[in-house]
Amino acid sequence: MTINVENIGKTTEGEPYSWESRDALLYALSVGAGASNPGENLAFTTENSRGIDQQVLPTFAVVLGGSGGSMEELGDFKLSQILHGGQTITLHRTLEPAGTVIPVSGMTAVHDKGKHAVIELTTELLDARTREPVATSITTMIIRGEGGFGGDPGPKETWAVPDRPADISVSRRTARDQALLYRLNGDRNPLHSDPQLARMVGFEKPILHGLCTMGFAGVAVLEEVADADPDRFGAISVRLVSPVVPGDELTTNIWHTETGAVFQVRVGDTVVLDRGTYTHRSLGADRTVAAGAVTAPPETSREETP
Repeated sequence: MTINVENIGKTTEGEPYSWESRDALLYALSVGAGASNPGENLAFTTENSRGIDQQVLPTFAVVLGGSGGSMEELGDFKLSQILHGGQTITLHRTLEPAGTVIPVSGMTAVHDKGKHAVIELTTELLDARTREPVATSITTMIIRGEGGFGGDPGPKETWAVPDRPADISVSRRTARDQALLYRLNGDRNPLHSDPQLARMVGFEKPILHGLCTMGFAGVAVLEEVADADPDRFGAISVRLVSPVVPGDELTTNIWHTETGAVFQVRVGDTVVLDRGTYTHRSLGADRTVAAGAVTAPPETSREETP
């Protein structure tokens, strides 16, 4: 089996993707906004509260437009070999409650990690009217057993847990039906809903979408580091490390930095999201995210595509 490294740099333009107010509201509810106190986060969870204009959570960008390409363009490996290793989102402007984007996607890097290979997929979301950039989403995929081809191992990791207690710790419990709610954003992978399939691939029960866990962390970081202001949000990057079961309590530990924050998410003593980086929006946001992008496979994976 092979990875089609000759396709690095090639892009595919997808069909225009539109969303409405209710789609943004659904996403906010699906990542825990307002769950602990329905009177909070009203700008993200309602569209008609008095004196409050609807706003959109920045991580909503991850569900807009899909990948815009086909798996055949990546290689002839099996879907069961793929693990979702990490995700990066960069906003070039604040998302509106309704809009239309055109996804332009392609394979932007392949790294040889020895036993496994890592594919980086980048999707640029362009304003359908002006074709100006709205957001960039980078998905890191671990392809098990496809390493050892003599390729570039990728940049060296520099992220580390700061040598001090977290500046802020935010704990929020996921609902037992959290995955059933999140799947309505478009990811209908039965790994997150079908108990029989979950057992077939080695889980006792369906697990939570990794991007839902990322969404929970995104809410915590936005509130605690950016004063819940989407206009300040520049970029967020995470590595998906261990599975979360709906009903688990997520604790996001946050350390302030000069440009934003770094963070890590745990369930009890288990790290489930690692190497978290948040950057305020600035002219250097893209460069900052590129330096912290997920490029190496974790020891254990957050979720698997059956």
